[in-house]
Amino acid sequence: MPRKKNDAVQALEEEKKQLAEDITKKLPTVKAKQDTINEILQRLQEVRDNEPNLYGKGKPKHLSAVTSTHRAVDSQQTFIRTILDDVRRLADLEYRSQMGGDISRRDLMELIKIRGEMLPLWVSHDCPFPGEYVGAIAPQGSSKLNEGDAVAAFSKDGNWILADIITCHTNSRYECRDVDDDKKKLTVFSRNHLIPLPKWKANPQSDKHALFTKNAIVLALYPQTTCFYKGIVNSPPVDHRDPYQVAFEDESFPSGYCPPMPVSQKYVIAFKEVAGLTATTAPKKGNGQKKK
Repeated sequence: MPRKKNDAVQALEEEKKQLAEDITKKLPTVKAKQDTINEILQRLQEVRDNEPNLYGKGKPKHLSAVTSTHRAVDSQQTFIRTILDDVRRLADLEYRSQMGGDISRRDLMELIKIRGEMLPLWVSHDCPFPGEYVGAIAPQGSSKLNEGDAVAAFSKDGNWILADIITCHTNSRYECRDVDDDKKKLTVFSRNHLIPLPKWKANPQSDKHALFTKNAIVLALYPQTTCFYKGIVNSPPVDHRDPYQVAFEDESFPSGYCPPMPVSQKYVIAFKEVAGLTATTAPKKGNGQKKK
C-alpha cells in the first residue's frame, strides 16, 4: 500500500513538472503572436491612410487587411485560453498535491484562500450569457457532479463543510473528503446534501445578473474556517477582483449580524436548509474549529 501511495505522489509530481514546462515553452509564442498582430495592424493603418475610398476601389484591400487582423486576434485569444487552462490545471494539481500530504492549519487556510482568488473569470466567447457554475448561477439540484468538484457538504452535526468529491456513484451518492479532516476519511453524501461551488467568477461589469444582490440570503465560508454559515450580502463585488462583503448571523451583536467580512465568489452560494436544519450562527472565536 505505501508503495502505491508513493507511486501516485510521484506521478502527480511528474505531471506538475511536465505541465509547468509546457507552459514555459508556450509563453514566447504569446509575444510572437502579439508581434504579428502589431504588424498586421500597421498594414491595416497603411491601407486606410493610402486608400482614398475604402468602400470603393480600396474595399478589397481594406477587407483583406481587416480579415487578417480578426484571424490573428482570434488565434492569439485561442492560444492564450489554452495557456490559462494549463495554469488552472497546474493549480488544481498543486492543490491535490498539498491536500494529499500533511498540511498545517495555517497552510490549509492559505491554500483555501488562494484557491478562491484563482477562480477563473467567465469570459463570453461561444455563449453570450453565463451559464451554470458562473457566480451565483448554480446547476439544477439533481444534476450530476464530478470527481474533484469543490462542494459544501451537509454533515451529520448540522454544519455545511467545505469538501472535495473523490468518487461518484451511479445512485446519486458521492464519496467526499472534508478538507479539514486530518485522517482524510471519506464520507458518503446524497446529492441533496451537496451544493457545488462556482467554477467561474462573474464579471460585475458585464454579467451583474450572475451575482448575488445586496441583502441576498446566502451561505458563505466564514473566514479562517472550513464551514459555511448563513449571512446576508452587504455588498456584491464591484470589480471582478473584489470579494463579496458578507454579514454573518451572530447573536452577540445587537443587529443580529457581525460586521461585513470579505468572502471570495467561490465560497458564496445560495442559502439552503436540509430538513429544516442549517448552520445559521457564525462561530465564536475558536468555536468548533480543529487545530493542527
